[in-house]
Amino acid sequence: MTPETEAALINFLIDRLQIDHKWFEGRGRGFAWWAGALAQRVTLAPPRTIHGVTLSTLHVETDLLADVPMAGVTWQRLASLNRFATLSAYVADVEAQTIRLHASVALTDDNWLMARTLALHAMALQVADAHAEAAELAKAFGARVDESGHPGGGRRDLPDEMLGVVEIYQQRGQDASPFTTEALAQLVHLEPRPWMMAASEPDRLVADLEFASGQPARLELDAGVTHPALGSGVQLRLLIPVEPDAAIAQRLNANEVVQPDAHQLGAWCIDPERGLGFVAFIPSAAFMPDLLRALVYHAAARNEWARDLLFPQ
Repeated sequence: MTPETEAALINFLIDRLQIDHKWFEGRGRGFAWWAGALAQRVTLAPPRTIHGVTLSTLHVETDLLADVPMAGVTWQRLASLNRFATLSAYVADVEAQTIRLHASVALTDDNWLMARTLALHAMALQVADAHAEAAELAKAFGARVDESGHPGGGRRDLPDEMLGVVEIYQQRGQDASPFTTEALAQLVHLEPRPWMMAASEPDRLVADLEFASGQPARLELDAGVTHPALGSGVQLRLLIPVEPDAAIAQRLNANEVVQPDAHQLGAWCIDPERGLGFVAFIPSAAFMPDLLRALVYHAAARNEWARDLLFPQ
Protein backbone atom coordinates (compact mmCIF):
# COMPACT_ATOMS: atom_id res chain seq x y z
CA MET A 1 0.00 0.00 0.00
CA THR A 2 1.26 3.47 -0.88
CA PRO A 3 1.43 6.27 1.72
CA GLU A 4 -1.52 7.88 -0.10
CA THR A 5 -3.59 4.69 0.27
CA GLU A 6 -2.68 4.42 3.94
CA ALA A 7 -3.79 8.03 4.53
CA ALA A 8 -7.02 7.39 2.62
CA LEU A 9 -7.69 4.34 4.81
CA ILE A 10 -7.30 6.25 8.06
CA ASN A 11 -9.38 9.17 6.78
CA PHE A 12 -12.11 6.77 5.62
CA LEU A 13 -12.50 5.34 9.12
CA ILE A 14 -12.53 8.77 10.75
CA ASP A 15 -15.05 10.18 8.28
CA ARG A 16 -17.41 7.21 8.24
CA LEU A 17 -17.59 7.08 12.03
CA GLN A 18 -18.11 10.86 12.09
CA ILE A 19 -15.63 11.18 14.94
CA ASP A 20 -15.90 14.46 16.83
CA HIS A 21 -12.42 16.00 16.69
CA LYS A 22 -12.84 17.27 20.25
CA TRP A 23 -12.50 13.63 21.34
CA PHE A 24 -9.88 12.62 18.80
CA GLU A 25 -6.08 12.43 18.93
CA GLY A 26 -3.53 11.54 16.25
CA ARG A 27 -3.69 10.58 12.57
CA GLY A 28 -0.81 9.47 10.33
CA ARG A 29 -0.57 5.71 10.96
CA GLY A 30 -3.19 5.74 13.69
CA PHE A 31 -5.38 7.57 16.14
CA ALA A 32 -7.29 7.29 19.40
CA TRP A 33 -10.75 8.55 20.18
CA TRP A 34 -13.23 8.53 23.05
CA ALA A 35 -16.87 7.66 22.33
CA GLY A 36 -17.42 7.68 26.08
CA ALA A 37 -15.25 6.76 29.04
CA LEU A 38 -13.24 4.09 27.18
CA ALA A 39 -10.53 4.84 24.61
CA GLN A 40 -10.47 3.13 21.23
CA ARG A 41 -7.19 3.02 19.30
CA VAL A 42 -6.59 2.33 15.61
CA THR A 43 -3.02 1.57 14.51
CA LEU A 44 -1.62 0.66 11.10
CA ALA A 45 1.45 -1.55 11.56
CA PRO A 46 4.44 -1.30 9.20
CA PRO A 47 4.17 -3.50 6.10
CA ARG A 48 5.69 -6.98 6.09
CA THR A 49 5.89 -9.84 3.60
CA ILE A 50 4.20 -13.21 4.21
CA HIS A 51 4.42 -15.99 1.61
CA GLY A 52 5.49 -13.43 -0.96
CA VAL A 53 2.59 -11.05 -0.28
CA THR A 54 3.16 -7.62 1.25
CA LEU A 55 0.54 -6.71 3.81
CA SER A 56 -0.11 -4.16 6.54
CA THR A 57 -2.15 -5.03 9.62
CA LEU A 58 -4.66 -2.51 10.91
CA HIS A 59 -5.27 -3.06 14.63
CA VAL A 60 -8.42 -1.90 16.41
CA GLU A 61 -8.63 -2.14 20.19
CA THR A 62 -10.81 -0.67 22.92
CA ASP A 63 -9.93 -0.44 26.60
CA LEU A 64 -12.16 -2.51 28.84
CA LEU A 65 -10.78 -3.61 32.24
CA ALA A 66 -7.76 -2.71 34.40
CA ASP A 67 -6.22 -4.30 37.50
CA VAL A 68 -7.30 -7.74 36.31
CA PRO A 69 -6.05 -10.68 38.40
CA MET A 70 -3.83 -12.73 36.08
CA ALA A 71 -4.67 -16.26 37.18
CA GLY A 72 -6.08 -19.48 35.77
CA VAL A 73 -9.65 -18.47 36.53
CA THR A 74 -9.19 -15.39 34.32
CA TRP A 75 -8.16 -17.56 31.35
CA GLN A 76 -11.19 -19.77 31.93
CA ARG A 77 -13.56 -16.82 32.02
CA LEU A 78 -12.03 -15.36 28.86
CA ALA A 79 -12.20 -18.69 27.03
CA SER A 80 -15.88 -18.94 27.90
CA LEU A 81 -16.71 -15.30 27.16
CA ASN A 82 -15.06 -15.46 23.73
CA ARG A 83 -17.51 -18.17 22.63
CA PHE A 84 -19.90 -15.31 21.86
CA ALA A 85 -17.43 -13.25 19.83
CA THR A 86 -18.64 -11.26 16.85
CA LEU A 87 -15.74 -9.37 15.22
CA SER A 88 -13.42 -8.89 18.22
CA ALA A 89 -11.66 -10.92 20.90
CA TYR A 90 -11.43 -10.30 24.63
CA VAL A 91 -7.67 -10.44 25.23
CA ALA A 92 -5.65 -10.13 28.43
CA ASP A 93 -2.35 -8.23 28.57
CA VAL A 94 -0.47 -9.99 31.35
CA GLU A 95 2.13 -7.27 31.96
CA ALA A 96 -0.40 -4.40 31.95
CA GLN A 97 -2.99 -6.47 33.86
CA THR A 98 -5.70 -5.35 31.47
CA ILE A 99 -8.35 -6.86 29.21
CA ARG A 100 -9.13 -5.16 25.92
CA LEU A 101 -11.31 -5.90 22.94
CA HIS A 102 -9.12 -6.38 19.86
CA ALA A 103 -9.64 -6.94 16.13
CA SER A 104 -7.45 -6.54 13.07
CA VAL A 105 -7.56 -6.75 9.30
CA ALA A 106 -4.75 -7.68 6.93
CA LEU A 107 -4.54 -5.14 4.10
CA THR A 108 -2.95 -5.73 0.70
CA ASP A 109 -2.98 -3.81 -2.56
CA ASP A 110 -5.74 -6.16 -3.76
CA ASN A 111 -8.08 -6.33 -0.77
CA TRP A 112 -7.82 -3.00 1.05
CA LEU A 113 -11.21 -1.68 -0.06
CA MET A 114 -13.01 -4.71 1.41
CA ALA A 115 -10.71 -4.85 4.44
CA ARG A 116 -11.28 -1.21 5.38
CA THR A 117 -15.04 -1.83 5.45
CA LEU A 118 -14.55 -4.86 7.69
CA ALA A 119 -12.41 -2.69 9.97
CA LEU A 120 -15.20 -0.12 10.10
CA HIS A 121 -17.72 -2.75 11.24
CA ALA A 122 -15.26 -4.08 13.81
CA MET A 123 -14.66 -0.58 15.18
CA ALA A 124 -18.35 0.23 15.49
CA LEU A 125 -19.39 -3.01 17.20
CA GLN A 126 -16.30 -3.11 19.38
CA VAL A 127 -16.66 0.35 20.88
CA ALA A 128 -20.40 -0.14 21.47
CA ASP A 129 -19.90 -3.55 23.11
CA ALA A 130 -17.10 -2.30 25.35
CA HIS A 131 -19.16 0.54 26.80
CA ALA A 132 -22.24 -1.67 27.22
CA GLU A 133 -20.40 -4.52 28.98
CA ALA A 134 -17.56 -2.96 30.96
CA ALA A 135 -19.32 -2.49 34.31
CA GLU A 136 -20.67 -6.05 34.51
CA LEU A 137 -17.42 -7.57 33.30
CA ALA A 138 -15.47 -5.64 35.94
CA LYS A 139 -17.57 -7.37 38.59
CA ALA A 140 -17.14 -10.79 36.98
CA PHE A 141 -13.34 -10.50 36.72
CA GLY A 142 -12.76 -8.71 40.03
CA ALA A 143 -11.29 -5.75 38.16
CA ARG A 144 -12.15 -2.12 37.46
CA VAL A 145 -13.37 -0.41 34.32
CA ASP A 146 -10.38 1.00 32.40
CA GLU A 147 -11.78 4.52 32.03
CA SER A 148 -9.75 7.42 30.68
CA GLY A 149 -10.16 10.87 29.20
CA HIS A 150 -8.94 12.80 26.20
CA PRO A 151 -5.54 14.42 26.95
CA GLY A 152 -6.95 17.87 26.25
CA GLY A 153 -10.70 17.50 26.73
CA GLY A 154 -10.78 15.29 29.81
CA ARG A 155 -13.58 12.81 30.51
CA ARG A 156 -16.45 12.58 28.05
CA ASP A 157 -19.74 12.74 29.95
CA LEU A 158 -22.12 12.81 26.96
CA PRO A 159 -21.59 9.57 25.00
CA ASP A 160 -21.22 9.55 21.23
CA GLU A 161 -24.23 8.41 19.21
CA MET A 162 -22.03 5.60 17.88
CA LEU A 163 -22.64 3.69 21.11
CA GLY A 164 -26.20 3.02 19.88
CA VAL A 165 -25.02 1.52 16.58
CA VAL A 166 -26.14 -2.01 17.52
CA GLU A 167 -29.72 -0.97 16.73
CA ILE A 168 -28.76 -0.54 13.06
CA TYR A 169 -27.32 -4.06 12.97
CA GLN A 170 -30.43 -5.39 14.70
CA GLN A 171 -32.69 -3.84 12.08
CA ARG A 172 -30.70 -5.35 9.22
CA GLY A 173 -30.56 -8.65 11.07
CA GLN A 174 -34.34 -9.00 11.07
CA ASP A 175 -34.21 -10.07 7.42
CA ALA A 176 -32.92 -13.39 6.10
CA SER A 177 -29.17 -13.78 5.94
CA PRO A 178 -27.67 -12.47 2.68
CA PHE A 179 -25.08 -15.27 3.00
CA THR A 180 -27.20 -17.68 1.02
CA THR A 181 -27.15 -21.47 0.67
CA GLU A 182 -26.23 -21.01 -2.98
CA ALA A 183 -23.24 -18.80 -2.16
CA LEU A 184 -22.02 -21.28 0.45
CA ALA A 185 -22.39 -24.17 -2.00
CA GLN A 186 -20.28 -22.36 -4.59
CA LEU A 187 -17.39 -22.24 -2.13
CA VAL A 188 -16.96 -26.01 -2.46
CA HIS A 189 -15.43 -25.40 -5.90
CA LEU A 190 -12.89 -22.79 -4.78
CA GLU A 191 -9.53 -22.81 -6.53
CA PRO A 192 -6.93 -23.04 -5.24
CA ARG A 193 -8.44 -25.49 -2.77
CA PRO A 194 -7.78 -24.43 0.84
CA TRP A 195 -9.01 -27.77 2.27
CA MET A 196 -8.74 -31.53 1.96
CA MET A 197 -12.49 -31.89 1.46
CA ALA A 198 -15.59 -29.70 1.68
CA ALA A 199 -19.33 -30.22 1.48
CA SER A 200 -22.32 -27.91 1.53
CA GLU A 201 -25.63 -28.33 3.33
CA PRO A 202 -28.62 -25.99 3.56
CA ASP A 203 -27.23 -22.76 5.06
CA ARG A 204 -23.90 -24.44 5.86
CA LEU A 205 -20.46 -25.29 4.59
CA VAL A 206 -18.25 -27.82 6.36
CA ALA A 207 -14.65 -28.57 5.42
CA ASP A 208 -11.63 -30.46 6.71
CA LEU A 209 -8.31 -28.60 6.70
CA GLU A 210 -4.91 -30.21 7.07
CA PHE A 211 -3.57 -29.84 10.61
CA ALA A 212 -1.85 -32.99 11.88
CA SER A 213 -1.48 -36.49 10.49
CA GLY A 214 -4.88 -38.14 10.74
CA GLN A 215 -6.25 -35.17 12.70
CA PRO A 216 -7.74 -32.48 10.47
CA ALA A 217 -9.11 -29.15 11.59
CA ARG A 218 -12.78 -28.50 10.90
CA LEU A 219 -14.05 -25.29 9.29
CA GLU A 220 -17.75 -24.46 9.45
CA LEU A 221 -19.71 -21.56 8.00
CA ASP A 222 -23.32 -21.46 9.16
CA ALA A 223 -25.80 -18.87 7.89
CA GLY A 224 -28.61 -20.48 9.84
CA VAL A 225 -27.30 -19.13 13.15
CA THR A 226 -29.16 -16.15 14.59
CA HIS A 227 -27.15 -13.92 16.91
CA PRO A 228 -29.13 -12.88 20.01
CA ALA A 229 -28.18 -9.21 19.58
CA LEU A 230 -27.43 -8.84 15.87
CA GLY A 231 -29.88 -11.22 14.22
CA SER A 232 -29.00 -12.88 10.93
CA GLY A 233 -25.58 -13.21 9.34
CA VAL A 234 -23.05 -16.04 9.19
CA GLN A 235 -21.11 -17.76 11.93
CA LEU A 236 -17.58 -18.95 11.25
CA ARG A 237 -16.05 -21.68 13.39
CA LEU A 238 -12.58 -23.20 13.07
CA LEU A 239 -12.01 -26.20 15.35
CA ILE A 240 -8.46 -27.50 15.79
CA PRO A 241 -7.45 -30.92 17.21
CA VAL A 242 -5.72 -29.58 20.31
CA GLU A 243 -6.51 -30.29 23.93
CA PRO A 244 -9.01 -27.64 25.08
CA ASP A 245 -6.99 -25.51 27.48
CA ALA A 246 -8.07 -21.97 28.41
CA ALA A 247 -4.42 -20.88 28.68
CA ILE A 248 -3.83 -21.97 25.06
CA ALA A 249 -6.86 -19.97 23.92
CA GLN A 250 -5.45 -16.88 25.66
CA ARG A 251 -2.03 -17.53 24.12
CA LEU A 252 -3.52 -17.70 20.63
CA ASN A 253 -5.55 -14.52 21.11
CA ALA A 254 -2.56 -12.67 22.58
CA ASN A 255 -0.34 -13.70 19.67
CA GLU A 256 -2.94 -12.54 17.15
CA VAL A 257 -2.67 -9.10 18.76
CA VAL A 258 1.08 -9.06 18.14
CA GLN A 259 1.44 -10.37 14.59
CA PRO A 260 -1.49 -12.12 12.91
CA ASP A 261 -1.22 -13.70 9.46
CA ALA A 262 -4.87 -13.05 8.59
CA HIS A 263 -7.90 -10.97 9.54
CA GLN A 264 -8.44 -11.28 13.30
CA LEU A 265 -12.20 -10.87 13.34
CA GLY A 266 -13.43 -13.13 16.13
CA ALA A 267 -11.74 -15.00 18.97
CA TRP A 268 -10.16 -18.24 20.10
CA CYS A 269 -12.30 -19.87 22.77
CA ILE A 270 -13.26 -23.11 24.48
CA ASP A 271 -16.64 -24.67 23.71
CA PRO A 272 -17.58 -27.24 26.39
CA GLU A 273 -18.93 -29.61 23.73
CA ARG A 274 -16.67 -28.90 20.75
CA GLY A 275 -13.32 -27.99 22.25
CA LEU A 276 -10.72 -25.39 21.23
CA GLY A 277 -11.53 -23.22 18.26
CA PHE A 278 -11.87 -19.81 16.67
CA VAL A 279 -15.35 -18.33 16.34
CA ALA A 280 -16.71 -15.21 14.66
CA PHE A 281 -20.11 -13.86 13.71
CA ILE A 282 -20.41 -11.61 10.69
CA PRO A 283 -23.74 -9.73 10.84
CA SER A 284 -25.92 -9.26 7.78
CA ALA A 285 -25.12 -5.54 7.76
CA ALA A 286 -21.48 -6.41 7.02
CA PHE A 287 -22.31 -8.45 3.89
CA MET A 288 -20.20 -7.79 0.80
CA PRO A 289 -19.83 -9.75 -2.44
CA ASP A 290 -16.87 -12.17 -2.23
CA LEU A 291 -16.69 -11.80 1.56
CA LEU A 292 -17.33 -15.52 2.12
CA ARG A 293 -14.44 -16.39 -0.18
CA ALA A 294 -12.13 -14.06 1.75
CA LEU A 295 -13.26 -15.49 5.08
CA VAL A 296 -12.46 -19.02 3.94
CA TYR A 297 -8.92 -18.21 2.83
CA HIS A 298 -8.23 -16.21 5.98
CA ALA A 299 -9.53 -19.12 8.09
CA ALA A 300 -7.19 -21.47 6.25
CA ALA A 301 -4.28 -19.10 6.90
CA ARG A 302 -5.25 -18.92 10.59
CA ASN A 303 -5.28 -22.71 10.78
CA GLU A 304 -1.69 -22.90 9.48
CA TRP A 305 -0.62 -20.02 11.73
CA ALA A 306 -2.03 -21.72 14.84
CA ARG A 307 -0.41 -25.05 13.93
CA ASP A 308 3.00 -23.40 13.44
CA LEU A 309 2.68 -21.43 16.68
CA LEU A 310 1.67 -24.41 18.82
CA PHE A 311 3.84 -27.02 17.11
CA PRO A 312 6.88 -25.25 15.63
CA GLN A 313 9.06 -27.34 13.35
